[in-house]
Amino acid sequence: MKSSHALKVMLSAAALFFSTSVFAASDPVVVTHQTTGSYEDISSNIRESIEGKGLNVAHVLPAGEMLHRTGPSFDYKNDIYKEAQTFEFCSAAISHKLARQNPHNIVLCPFTISVYTLFENPNMVNLSYRVPVGKPGSEAVVQEVVDLIESIIAESM
Repeated sequence: MKSSHALKVMLSAAALFFSTSVFAASDPVVVTHQTTGSYEDISSNIRESIEGKGLNVAHVLPAGEMLHRTGPSFDYKNDIYKEAQTFEFCSAAISHKLARQNPHNIVLCPFTISVYTLFENPNMVNLSYRVPVGKPGSEAVVQEVVDLIESIIAESM
């Protein structure tokens, strides 16, 4: 009897784990928008849109350059990105709201938007961001972050 009960508990736990995993996998983790135009113009537009909202660009990460420079160390001979940068920025107003919902939401700032072109399609500019996931009870403020990022991307295209 004990082994039957243990088996039921294990099967229930496994079912819960797999159903949670399937649900989480269906949620978008990375959102990508594509547009035609010049990489330089779109990158400049991203910076201008961020700054136009009164926000500071904290850092611009030269992601494409770093991958190009380090690829040979990992035996990668071909670059994926023709050009690629990631813009880091934050909103103090939204960060205060996130922290007040739950102090562990501190990890959600800075927000990032990556702008890049691929060697396989250099005329298409990609703009991607990671969808933030805050602690329970923070959903409305996290949506403000998503809305902010989406507005920056929309203005930049």
